[in-house]
Amino acid sequence: MGTRFELVLANDRDEHELRSAGESALEVIRDWHDRLSIFDRGSLVSRINREAHEKPVRIDRDMLDLFSACERWRAMTDGAFDIAVGSLMEHFGFRDTGATENVPPFGMDLVEIDADAMTVRFTEPGVKLDFGAVAKGWAIDRALDVLREEGVTSALLHGGTSTVGVIGSDRDGEPWRVRIEDDEHAPVALLRDASLSVSAPSGRLNERQEGHVIDPREGKPSAGARLAAVIAVYSAETDALSTALVVLGERPGSIPGDVVSILPAQGSTPGGWAAAGDAAGRVIVSDSGSDQEGQHAS
Repeated sequence: MGTRFELVLANDRDEHELRSAGESALEVIRDWHDRLSIFDRGSLVSRINREAHEKPVRIDRDMLDLFSACERWRAMTDGAFDIAVGSLMEHFGFRDTGATENVPPFGMDLVEIDADAMTVRFTEPGVKLDFGAVAKGWAIDRALDVLREEGVTSALLHGGTSTVGVIGSDRDGEPWRVRIEDDEHAPVALLRDASLSVSAPSGRLNERQEGHVIDPREGKPSAGARLAAVIAVYSAETDALSTALVVLGERPGSIPGDVVSILPAQGSTPGGWAAAGDAAGRVIVSDSGSDQEGQHAS
């Protein structure tokens, strides 16, 4: 998936058992890498991108579930989240292929999912899927499920520091502390059985210094928000919705999330971070002008 995953297990259990559980969780991530990576020519998504305009490509139930979730988030965000923007990522120079001259076809309106036949088909050549806005979160959720099945009650798993999912509390029984940005003055999220994702266009720039978050409605790099953070139960949802909120620049009523923070492209929100909420005692975001420490998620 073009990123690094790190896992922290804090249970007071036999080290061998914890290591075995951790390896099982990381194997799930490797499995989803083999399906979703656009950097691996042998991945399922790479094969879909090569072949789906010529013939339907078969998928399994797990992939169908992912497509269904992505379509739900696309509807929830009025199209600000869309996984069929791979051609635009190439067009604007965010891939090794370099920028292209003509705007290619894009968008899930050009993708047909047959749930009965379990197939994917493109209605036009040139369409490409890119699960980069949700792949990490989706894999983290599945890996955390494995850890729970193995009896793990305290864990933190992050992908590229931008998406974090936690089980329970840390070793001391306190919430896991995750800094929203790599800045000592950034807010700190306190997580219990929750997930946090942070999206920022500045994470990767092309030659024109445009951010890598694409606005699927306009077919070009987003000019919405400088950064968006979402805290909710599931990592895939926080991953997808934080990306959509960067595009939207504000939170519409259709988007859930226990805590949402958005920093506009210009200036800042009143009082800096507009973050508040307490999801049944699971999560809060605190202002961290002091010397609080923790993982960072940007």
